[in-house]
Formats: sequence, C-alpha cells, structure tokens
Amino acid sequence: MNLIEAYVYEVTRRLPEKSRNDIALELQSTIEDMLPDDFSENEVMDVLSKLGDPARLAASYRDTPMHLIGPKVYDAYLWTMKMIIPWAILITVLVHVVETIVLFSGEESILSVVIKSFGIIIANVIHVLIQTFFWVTIVFIFIERVGLAKSSGSITKHGTEWSPEQLKHVQVISKKKVIPRSEVIFGLVWTAIWVVLYFNADHLAGVYRSIDGDGLQMVMPALNQSVLMSYLPIVLLFAALEIGMALYKFKERQWTMRLVTINAVIKVFSLIVFIVIASNPALINEAMIPYLADILEINLTSVNNFTDWAVWTVVAIIVVTVFIEVYDSYRKAKA
Repeated sequence: MNLIEAYVYEVTRRLPEKSRNDIALELQSTIEDMLPDDFSENEVMDVLSKLGDPARLAASYRDTPMHLIGPKVYDAYLWTMKMIIPWAILITVLVHVVETIVLFSGEESILSVVIKSFGIIIANVIHVLIQTFFWVTIVFIFIERVGLAKSSGSITKHGTEWSPEQLKHVQVISKKKVIPRSEVIFGLVWTAIWVVLYFNADHLAGVYRSIDGDGLQMVMPALNQSVLMSYLPIVLLFAALEIGMALYKFKERQWTMRLVTINAVIKVFSLIVFIVIASNPALINEAMIPYLADILEINLTSVNNFTDWAVWTVVAIIVVTVFIEVYDSYRKAKA
C-alpha cells in the first residue's frame, strides 16, 4: 500500500468533490517536499505524523467549521451517523411495510391503507431520527468529555487515536467502482419485501372493485397460492443467496470481476426460476378468467390472451432489467 496515496485519499474523500483534485495535487506536492530524495517508509510515516489525522486536516480545508460536536470525535461521530441513520430509516420502513402486507385482508380500501401507512411511516421515521440523533450525540459527548479528557489526539471510526499505521489498512476505491451503502441496504430491503409478497400473493394480487362506495376491495385473487408454495424451497434458496450477495457487496465495497461473476450467476439462475414459475399454466387462478369475462362482457379467449400478454410483458421487463443490471456492474468493474 502506498502510504502517501492512502493519506491523500483519506483527506480528500471528506471534502467536496469539486475541490478534491486540486487539494490532492497540493497535498501530494507538500508531502513530497517534506521528504528527502531517497525516502524510506519510516520517513514517510514521520511526515504523515506531523501532518496529523486526515480528518482534522480535511476540516482545515473546509469553508465551514465543525461546531456540532468536538473535533476529537467529529469524524467518528459523522461516520457512526452515516452508518446508523440509513439502516434505522429503512428498517423502520421495512417493518411497517411488511406488517401492512401481512395484515392486509382485502376488506379495507387500498387507498385508505396506503394513505394511513404513508402517515404512519413518516411519523415513525421522524421519531427514529430524533431518537438516533439524540442518543448517538449523547454517547459521543460522553466519550469526548470523559473518555478522551486526557487525550490530545482525535478518535477515529476504529475507536483509537489516529496514527500513520492505520493507512496500511486503507482501501483506495475508484469512484466508478464503488458500491454505495444505499444500494446494499435497498437490496436487503427489496429481498425481504418480495419474500413477504410471495407468501401473501393470494390476498394482494387480484381483481379489485368498489363495493358500496367504500373504495377498492379485492373480490377475486389473481394467483394460485398453492402453485407458488410448491416452489418455496428453491425460492427461499435464492432469497438466501441474494442476502448473502448483499452482505458480500457490503464487505467488498467495490465491483470486482469476481463479484460481477457471482452476481450474474445468481441473477441468471433466479431469472430462470422466475420464468419457470410464470410458465406454469396453473399459476393464474382459474376462477378469475370467467369472472373477468363476465364483468367485462367479453369472451374467454380474449381474457386468456390478455392474461398471457400481461404475464409475459412482466417477464420481459424483468429479463431486460436483470441484463442491464449485470452489464452495468461489469462496466463498473472494468472501469
């Protein structure tokens, strides 16, 4: 690992993107000027020790000062907030969405359920943000006032004072290859949601009609739940693989050819399973076809043709989406 490169990266990643390149060149030049011609690793570490914690050096380049919390713990405080807040929000949303799906019986108007859920989610997210901000801030104030009272250095996200030795563990990641934390979290949340939808498809997907002006209510399920449950073992296997893939992304933090290959294999095989399930003629509730033909006053053949068209349109959209995702990940890994 090039210690100078790692140090410059640790400083500039905390700065606005528009100023990173200029500051990186300036800082690299400053470090090289402080070193002799034939410098050793120990001499580099001495120079970096004089420059100090990259977080505090980055703060000196900012236009706005850090007054939210003391500089000793500011970098670790921000890192903790960035780690906790997205998870807290998405877990809050996920819990309520899953709970709503599981408890939905089709008797209540969909519109009223959506409006009620939207209001509850906003209220819960605000409450979680307030609690998270309050308790994390309290903990870091305690750490700074008591735990670091006798320390002159600043604490890092690793819970220790900064030293050049930590640069040996820095992973310099190209912006084009980086996997955003939000992408990983969204992947986990989406997997949980579609698994819940799969288990409850018979009372979520169907024909809805307004009854006595009370809003839309389900009158006929569209899918045969027993057919879906017959594929349950392999569906749960792929759900587990997707969760494992998301955790692997979280660990690697960047697209590599190994990661792209594993992701592509999982996506292609899950796509094959999806097509097999969609191709099962018993998947569509057989009672729905004559019901639609009756209320729409059209023949059964037209309803069957429309149903087949709808199913295969969804399949085509998902196939295209998967291949775009796989290609995009390959392009990032090659960047």
